[in-house]
Amino acid sequence: MEKRFDFYGRHLLLNFSGCEADMDDLEQIERDMVRAVSAVGATIVAHLKHKFEPCGVSVVLMLSESHASIHTYPEYRACFLDIFTCGDLDVVPFGEVLEKLWRPKWVSKQLHERADPAIVQVSQLPLMLRK
Repeated sequence: MEKRFDFYGRHLLLNFSGCEADMDDLEQIERDMVRAVSAVGATIVAHLKHKFEPCGVSVVLMLSESHASIHTYPEYRACFLDIFTCGDLDVVPFGEVLEKLWRPKWVSKQLHERADPAIVQVSQLPLMLRK
């Protein structure tokens, strides 16, 4: 019998600025991202990273559950981050780990629960998505 997966996920979007960490240190940012993904309990299946000239880095971690990514703006000591996971993993620890490591002065957080009630039974959805 084929295993079925719920058409449901959580997407956390973060903006950090005034970070104390070096937002141009590709290797450290990648290590910190891996640590943050581990806190969520997601499984990394691939890494993609790039260092821009004169500055800035991007890291995308492909997860068996979906993805985590960052794009940095070292000149502002800032970055845009996101993590999306299918299923009911709690993505909040991803942001908490990075906020603790990088100590931004300003943080914006948006958490979106994503699903289609036509596919997933409404009784199975978190309360936030029920209408």
